[in-house]
Amino acid sequence: MPFGPGGGRPFPYDYKETLNKVLMLVGIVIIIYAVLWILAELKLIPVIIYALFPQFVLLLIGIFIFYQAYSRRNLY
Repeated sequence: MPFGPGGGRPFPYDYKETLNKVLMLVGIVIIIYAVLWILAELKLIPVIIYALFPQFVLLLIGIFIFYQAYSRRNLY
């Protein structure tokens, strides 16, 4: 049976909580990237910091996925 508004059953609380955390992480990353872009365009920071930011984002996403998997290892 499908979940969601069209399926008749609401999303389980675990999925809502995880989705909320993921969306907050994405929102924070977008805000930081925009600020770094503005600062790089204004020549207030070196462009290399702006250029390396995607690698830091990938690192944060990897840490987040590992943390979620590690914290839920005893639930299943």
